[in-house]
Amino acid sequence: MKFLTSIIQKVAAFFASGKAQAALNQAVELVPKALPIVQAIAAATPNRTIQEVEAAFQKYAVPFSAEWSSTQPANRGYLLLQLATSVLAQQVPGVATNVLNTAVQLAVTGSKA
Repeated sequence: MKFLTSIIQKVAAFFASGKAQAALNQAVELVPKALPIVQAIAAATPNRTIQEVEAAFQKYAVPFSAEWSSTQPANRGYLLLQLATSVLAQQVPGVATNVLNTAVQLAVTGSKA
């Protein structure tokens, strides 16, 4: 139990740092930009077939790797996360990928709530 408590304290301390708070605040500020992207991608890929996913990549002119064609249905969400992150990055260049990913994830969560 001490080990778990120690980990929780370290995570809490990390998020108390100025850098982590700034990154989280930046991600939250980007959610309104990410939400329409997430909604459009979700509408274009209702069944998450590889054909829908590939067409969504083409729509946004984001390169689609041929090796992704074998991605299992349960893992295609990761491809869509990558797509949404790439589209958002085009709108807000220079923002760290982890911040963009967080903004997209928050937008997905908000759109499903």
